Amino acid sequence: MCPSPATAPPFAAIILAAGLSSRYGGGSNKLLLPFRNSTVIGCVAQTVLCAALEYVVVVTGHERERVEAALSGLPLRFIHNPRYREGEMSSSIKAGLKDLEPTPAVGAFIVPGDQPLLPAWVFRRLREAFLNGCGSILTPCHGARRGHPVLLGRAWWPEVQALPDGVPVRALLRAHPQAVAYLLVNTDSVLLDVDTPEAYQRALAREGQEAGIARI
Repeated sequence: MCPSPATAPPFAAIILAAGLSSRYGGGSNKLLLPFRNSTVIGCVAQTVLCAALEYVVVVTGHERERVEAALSGLPLRFIHNPRYREGEMSSSIKAGLKDLEPTPAVGAFIVPGDQPLLPAWVFRRLREAFLNGCGSILTPCHGARRGHPVLLGRAWWPEVQALPDGVPVRALLRAHPQAVAYLLVNTDSVLLDVDTPEAYQRALAREGQEAGIARI
């Protein structure tokens, strides 16, 4: 059961679902792999929706029709990134931010579509930290490693759009370290993706362990 959102400025999320899954191999689309009672991308979308964000955009590319079909029935907006074959996430992030420009969202979460174990509470914690003035760019970290989702305050959207082609958005974080706040979390799910078959099997095993604990 998701908690009701508190009265606060609106936030958005950009779910990145355009990639070719080239590291996964075998011609499989990792986003469409079975996970829980859904798919990898379905679990990510459901988590984002559970976080009660006001605007959620899914950026598609490779196999857009199949990705959209996997998410049918969910209150999501789809946009297509025609540059998805270039293999750089920044083009999808820029497309998502451009689509969100007309909205009053004060920040946008950048959400990889291949992290099905992300919990909704991480989004809520990042949102609270942002509203409390902890930083204008926020990211969770586990140990010394930075994870996802990254929350980009609206003030940084023009600078992201101005990044040269091929320059990743993380360059913005390196260029403005004073603006970045790191939220320490006690779960490594912010680091775990399903980029490879081995990583997918680890995620399935983790989900099985967590489901077993929940039944105890």
